Amino acid sequence: MPSANPVTTFDEYLLRARGRLSTARETIKVYRDMAGAAPHWNPAHVLQAECRAAIDLLDKMTERLDRKLVVTLIGPSGAGKSTLLNALSGDDRLSRAGDDRPTTKEVVVFCRSRSDADLLLSGLTPDTVSVAQRPGAAGLEHVILVDTPDMDSTESEKFHPVLEKTLGLTDVLVCVLNAENPKRRDTIVFLKRFVDLFPGSALYVVLNRCDRLPEDELKATILPDLRNHLEASWQREVDHIFCISARSHLNDPRWPEDEKPFHDFDQYPQLRDLIYGTLSRGGRFVNTRVERADHLVELVRRSVRSNVAEVKDRLIGVRRDVLVLEQKATTAATAAFKESGTQMMTGVQAMFYQNLAGRWWGPVGWLVALWARFLMAGAGVVATLRFGNPVLQLWGLVSSLVRYRKTRSAVEEAATGGEMAPVMLKYRFTLQQAWPDIADKLIALGFNGGVRDAAAVLPDEKALQQHLSASWKSKMEAVMEQRAASVSGFFLQLVFNLPTLAVMGLFAFQSVKSFLFQSTLSSGYFLHAAVSVLMVWLLSFVLFQVIVRFASGRNLLDRTFRRLVDGVDPDGSELLSRSIVTEIDAVLRLNDV
Repeated sequence: MPSANPVTTFDEYLLRARGRLSTARETIKVYRDMAGAAPHWNPAHVLQAECRAAIDLLDKMTERLDRKLVVTLIGPSGAGKSTLLNALSGDDRLSRAGDDRPTTKEVVVFCRSRSDADLLLSGLTPDTVSVAQRPGAAGLEHVILVDTPDMDSTESEKFHPVLEKTLGLTDVLVCVLNAENPKRRDTIVFLKRFVDLFPGSALYVVLNRCDRLPEDELKATILPDLRNHLEASWQREVDHIFCISARSHLNDPRWPEDEKPFHDFDQYPQLRDLIYGTLSRGGRFVNTRVERADHLVELVRRSVRSNVAEVKDRLIGVRRDVLVLEQKATTAATAAFKESGTQMMTGVQAMFYQNLAGRWWGPVGWLVALWARFLMAGAGVVATLRFGNPVLQLWGLVSSLVRYRKTRSAVEEAATGGEMAPVMLKYRFTLQQAWPDIADKLIALGFNGGVRDAAAVLPDEKALQQHLSASWKSKMEAVMEQRAASVSGFFLQLVFNLPTLAVMGLFAFQSVKSFLFQSTLSSGYFLHAAVSVLMVWLLSFVLFQVIVRFASGRNLLDRTFRRLVDGVDPDGSELLSRSIVTEIDAVLRLNDV
């Protein structure tokens, strides 16, 4: 019978770890991309650089996820890194230690086989790495130990690139300090940018040469004071500090007569057990990398939020100012738009009747359709029907064609909003008056000088023009549909069509009745019937036009403009291409991811 709780295999464990690292990478990519959406905000460029560095570290961690854990010693000259590595390896000559500075001029890798150091070797030039292989070395089943060049030697600038590449492939960082001078400012400041990249479980501080200090003073004063100093300088908790005497654990310490230990308080055994015991356990190298991936995400998140927190409230206020200015400028542009709308009346009338033509039925509907065609073709069509002078008939034909083009142009103008040049001029003038003050506020919040150019960070005029035209068209269509529907109800159509239909029905009934009873109606009767039907028909249409007059024309234009102005939302829901608002929103959203 299978187990209810099957044991997770290492491959499954590794697969889940890769998923965690991939999730961390994607989260940091989100921050990077969001920061990229605010190109005028100076801190965004710093955040992008941090994100790129974190992603690079995650890629390297993913590449070596199933490889041995890299434990790197780092510290200033004289701290005893090489002595500590020699003690941990059991070989006093593994890494050179002595009085010359720098004592370590290359990266020294202590591992079981050269293949363990492949990734380190691939990232560094051969003359900067020395590999010490000990196939039977205890404790190196899952660990590689690395000694680095002194970070503050006379040749430190030469070694910094090597040091940074090595730390980019490091999983656990061991900071070795000299107990006789542990609070050197240059050392603590230099180490900060590296220790920031490691979680507490992967960061150890080693206070070496503790045997040179009185035990009571070391425990009561020096150690607590160092912890406080490190936590204040590095702005984080320091979980692991070990007081050791690395030289005491060499095979041959060769103590000078005046440098023998003052006491035997020494936490070297705990440090060794942590490296060769806890860290070297199977699967621990995977856990450490996952923990570090989570730490990198949190590090980026803290950096982002600290940058945004400083400006958030003021930035929200500036965003509001920008939107109010945009609303003011767009309202001014809309007012200019309305002033240019007096030329649209012909086109609006033609469009409205075209809309009604598709809705109305019956005799009035036929006239509506004819009238819609007449408005498009113009009065010149009638001139072509005149009898008499051929010259006048020809002129009527030409006039109708010209009138048609003018009417078609008026319809297109009514649909798109007409001439935009005065509209854009009004918009630009309103913006330029108020923008300098807003630009100064943005610069005070970290935006670069590019925001002084309103054209570079506010809505593009072409885009605004397209937006206003599209908004005008949609609102015109909506208002026209609403108005056309209100004067095209079934009951209203019945009222206007009924008189004509009734008269036509009456005369038709009389004609059929006369035919059936074989009585003859005079020609005068039919003429009278035709004139009566025509008069009722035309009168119904004239009365209908009175209603249409109130429903369309200037009233329809005013209602459309009113909707256009109401659509200028202070929250900017309908405005396009407001790049500076988009940038501000991107900055504010960084705080919520």
